[in-house]
Amino acid sequence: MKPAEKFVTLNCDELDWEDGTSVVGLPPGVQVKIIAEGEDDVSERVDKFVRFPPGYVEPLHIHDHLHSTLVIEGEMHTHGKILKAGDFMFGGPGEQHGPMHYPKGCTVFSCSRAKKMNQIHRSPEAGRDSDLTGARPAAARGE
Repeated sequence: MKPAEKFVTLNCDELDWEDGTSVVGLPPGVQVKIIAEGEDDVSERVDKFVRFPPGYVEPLHIHDHLHSTLVIEGEMHTHGKILKAGDFMFGGPGEQHGPMHYPKGCTVFSCSRAKKMNQIHRSPEAGRDSDLTGARPAAARGE
């Protein structure tokens, strides 16, 4: 990660969507658009859009960072609630959450922060080098 810039303006439609499997370690179908990332004396941070296709189920998981998630469009069904545009979710490192269901599809804005950022989602029973793709450990992908 590079040091955080003091001020940034972006036209987000000019940024490319990436395969979420490689970026965040979720099963195929998710797309991610990294908006900004940086570090300061306290932590590392990543801001991104995440797009889930209709019918997608994000498995029960944990990760090593704080994260704030704002629904931009579509619906996220999780923990007995239906979250729609403008609704919010927050979680701390190591807190198990999910599954999340996206019957209509969903796009969220997510901000993640940790002393040392690792965006990979993993099963609560798995080790730190795992992800949810079933492919290979995150460490084997150089993350």
